[in-house]
Amino acid sequence: MVDNQPWFVAHDFARLIGALRPYRMTRLVDPHQRRVVVLRHASGGSEEVLAISEAGAYRLLYRFDHPEHRCISQWLSEVVVPTLYDCHRNPEAAPRRAAMSWANQRIGILKWQGDIWIARQDLPVFLASRDDPALSDEPSWRRMPFTDW
Repeated sequence: MVDNQPWFVAHDFARLIGALRPYRMTRLVDPHQRRVVVLRHASGGSEEVLAISEAGAYRLLYRFDHPEHRCISQWLSEVVVPTLYDCHRNPEAAPRRAAMSWANQRIGILKWQGDIWIARQDLPVFLASRDDPALSDEPSWRRMPFTDW
């Protein structure tokens, strides 16, 4: 996993799909679908390898069309990728309820994916605060402290 996304060692993937020239295979994917990664071994050593993203893997399966590749594609999408996501799930990445005070009201929010999500029914409170001179002296809601429920 790199940046919480599955990546596959290009040479190993080439052997899996039976590519005759694995060193040329990575040129068939877009530049953002390949990168050099450093693998650290249990023995303490490390090596740099060329890796392809999940999208790059599916692109290569399509490019090197072979009847057996349908089984590989199904195995990747139904077993390998979900297992990788499950094993590397960050508990902090799950949505969390929180509350904040704004315009003399307590408003429920959701912290998720690094953003603050506000329920649609609470939006008028924020929109009205821009127009209400009594609320214009309040500190910005972006800097308000949050409390977890």
